[in-house]
Amino acid sequence: MTTTKTLKGVTRSEGTAEGEALVSSQPISHFMYDIENDTGIIRMVNHELNGKCVTNKILVYPSVIGPTGGASGLFLKSKITKVGPKAIICRRVDPIDIAGALAGEIPAVDGFREDPVKEIETGDWVEVKAEKIGGEAIIKITRKS
Repeated sequence: MTTTKTLKGVTRSEGTAEGEALVSSQPISHFMYDIENDTGIIRMVNHELNGKCVTNKILVYPSVIGPTGGASGLFLKSKITKVGPKAIICRRVDPIDIAGALAGEIPAVDGFREDPVKEIETGDWVEVKAEKIGGEAIIKITRKS
């Protein structure tokens, strides 16, 4: 049996994507030493997702942590080495991540009434439709029971 839920947020970087969710209750850094540029594996000591891979995932987390170099890291992983996430969904997308998502041409969404970190679970299938910056974004979550 499957259940679906829809969340509405605000588009910070345009695009559409779908894939398996990878969810963290802790902030994430896209800096090159925190997520490997050639593998997409998270290498943040004491982080709940340490050792997990972001490649082709819909990455869900509260907000960014770390240096401004995270913007170039997100761009590099998304556009050049192709090991980045397909989209990012946050409670609040930091300008650092907005810049990286825009450059990497992946959707970035925040501004939800509900908390996406609590509503989406790792393994859920998530569809992101974010068509216009500043406009409404639709997130469809499908969970297998």
